[in-house]
Amino acid sequence: MESQLPVSAKSKPGESKLHHVQRLLDVLAQDLVNQNLTTPQRIATLEQLKIYGRDPSGSDPIFTKEGMETLCSNGFNSVDTATSQEALRCLANALLLEQETRQIFVDLGFAEKAADKLKSDSHDDEFLLARILFLTTYSTAIDLEKLLEEHNLGEWLNQAISRHAKQYSRITEDCPPSPMGEMALSETLKLIFNITHFVPSKSFHFSASIPNIFKILCRRQLPSPPLQAPVIYLINALLSLDIASCVGDIFPFRDSNLNVARLIEILDLATEVQEGKEEEFDDSGVPLLTLLRKMREAAPEHVREYMKRRLLPSEEERDKPLGKSTSLASRLLNFTASAMAPNTREHISSLLFELSDSSPEKYVHNVGYGFASGLLMTRGLQVSPSALAASGTQKLVNPITGQTLDSEELVKDPLGDMTEEEKEREAEKLFVLFERHGPLSGSIRRLLRIVWTNARMRGYRLKKTGVVDIKNPVQQALEEGRFEDLD
Repeated sequence: MESQLPVSAKSKPGESKLHHVQRLLDVLAQDLVNQNLTTPQRIATLEQLKIYGRDPSGSDPIFTKEGMETLCSNGFNSVDTATSQEALRCLANALLLEQETRQIFVDLGFAEKAADKLKSDSHDDEFLLARILFLTTYSTAIDLEKLLEEHNLGEWLNQAISRHAKQYSRITEDCPPSPMGEMALSETLKLIFNITHFVPSKSFHFSASIPNIFKILCRRQLPSPPLQAPVIYLINALLSLDIASCVGDIFPFRDSNLNVARLIEILDLATEVQEGKEEEFDDSGVPLLTLLRKMREAAPEHVREYMKRRLLPSEEERDKPLGKSTSLASRLLNFTASAMAPNTREHISSLLFELSDSSPEKYVHNVGYGFASGLLMTRGLQVSPSALAASGTQKLVNPITGQTLDSEELVKDPLGDMTEEEKEREAEKLFVLFERHGPLSGSIRRLLRIVWTNARMRGYRLKKTGVVDIKNPVQQALEEGRFEDLD
């Protein structure tokens, strides 16, 4: 590369990096006026600047208004593709390393030219231009609405996503996507996400990309772990888009579960990889869970039923306390009790609650009161006493653990080692306790109802063994009207 530099741009013995950077920019600026460099010389000069610009130390002239203008002119006004792309690489480095250069770029009016140039079908151009515009969405006064309305930025980005979707329809294990294509796709998706995040009222510009994003998501081979580029960017891009506006495309008649099934597959793989490392899943997993909640909200009823079957515990799992199997549903339940993943805990609890038709009673039945209590307490939701009784359409279910009563190990009779006189004395103590304290508050009464429910279940199991036949003293006290609510 040094041999291709023009004489005026070659480094001098003992010359500092700072002075050489300035001379390189002067050579390029002069060339914009006189066109005195050959194309190879111009490219070599820009390549040297790119190498210097990777380290901001001693590269100050690049980050000035004059330096940025010189690079922008080469990047957006040059008719030579190689020259233009080399200048854009220098710009992308500058915008990444020095925040002040982003506003300079916008003030010079090159954001509009970047939007116009995005109609190119080159992956290299797409990657560089999308990254440059993505960086200018931070810490600048860029007018994104103007780029969308007057410079067709939404249309060019939609066309880019469409091109990627068509390419993925031809991709096989023997013919994977090109690395540059993957990088260009990631930058385009990141730009779409930022635009819809900062200007949510204009998200409709990208509705046309929703089916194509899902198409790429379904056809792309999943990496391991799955929540990495570009899969995570595909998911993020969908978050701010109006899913409900494309119901027919998202839930196609021929296979309405297709896209939901893919998202659940990603969730299954991601939680399996992160098992025991919940804190690592806490950031990457939230967008996926949020998207699943949006999908449930927009989905027709038969798709919602499919989501329930895949994400809620099955009847077969109730042979053990819920959360003890290796299924996806069990992993999700365990996340709801994880202290290491507070964001994931909240979103999974909300998803499972919504899959339970937002009914506290159904939620308790589906996941067990032990897993449901956190969300119910946080939202101040009350559960009727009947929901805390052993219930089930086919078998009686422990409402606390979700396990069927028939599958629970029989508990040793706690009264088995006591004489009849000792049993009577213990019962008398309970009655005296109730008489002494008189009327109880509503909260204590509800607590005693839970105790009563648990005791009733234990009595149910003990009666089945034939060991003992007793009537719960709490039940008897309630039936006799010895509890009343206080304001």
